[in-house]
Amino acid sequence: MYYVDPYDKHLGYEDVFTKIDMCGAHFENVGLGADFVQQFIR
Repeated sequence: MYYVDPYDKHLGYEDVFTKIDMCGAHFENVGLGADFVQQFIR
């Protein structure tokens, strides 16, 4: 998914890899460890 402003300027993107990274960071912050996400994608 690409994010753009009203003038079509690129603001960012998300894909499966950025989502995995985001979830890993969340699990790390709550004390479960970044690798906790791996059990959901194997």
